[in-house]
Amino acid sequence: MGDLTVRHERRAFPRVRVRIDSLVHTPEGQVRGQTLDLSAGGAFVTTARPVAVGTSVRLTMHRGDAKNPLVLDAEVVRLGGTREGRFPGLGLRFVGLTELEATLLQAMLSSAA
Repeated sequence: MGDLTVRHERRAFPRVRVRIDSLVHTPEGQVRGQTLDLSAGGAFVTTARPVAVGTSVRLTMHRGDAKNPLVLDAEVVRLGGTREGRFPGLGLRFVGLTELEATLLQAMLSSAA
């Protein structure tokens, strides 16, 4: 029998693959992108411009024409790049979510799953 390799997920929240048009509001201005991964704890957003790890940002995710966008405070925790075989972009961790924001985020996750 061969070796079995078990990968342990380090994330505290399960991820859902999505494609959501988004804006990342940084201290230097807005960056357009697309959210590709979403969880209750954070997101991965493709962007053409890197933002330094540790930067506080605000993520605006469009929820459709009939709904207001969801706007969440976040911190950049990693940069994704093509050298790692990933899309260029930002790994974000949500910070200071209100109860309403958490509820709206959970609704987005449920509808995307």
